[in-house]
Amino acid sequence: LNQADVERQWGILQYAESKREQENDIRAAFNFYTRQLEFGENYLLTAPKEVKKRMIRNNQLPTPTDVIRSDLDLRDLYRNQLLTSIEDLKAEVSYQLKGRKADEKIDTKDILDLMDKTYTACTKWF
Repeated sequence: LNQADVERQWGILQYAESKREQENDIRAAFNFYTRQLEFGENYLLTAPKEVKKRMIRNNQLPTPTDVIRSDLDLRDLYRNQLLTSIEDLKAEVSYQLKGRKADEKIDTKDILDLMDKTYTACTKWF
């Protein structure tokens, strides 16, 4: 790919994401927060001591750009996991309420499991 192709693809991706943001306020909020993040030139490598030594010896330490890209990619994955969990939760609640009689209890196990997944994804994102 040449630079023009890369820039055109980037524009297509940005346009598609802005459309998804218009359809989902939670996605828009997470993306807005991500855009406000500021990164410095230093990072803390949390690998075990032996792994750190090996990385240094083999000149394999990630650059700040690599670390930032990794962080942003991980945030996108957690955001998507959160959004999927919310959609699953909505569907489960709708399903539970749809066929139930007025005096019938709701099976909350799946709902609580989905709420826990949603909470976990959100917590990991932050």
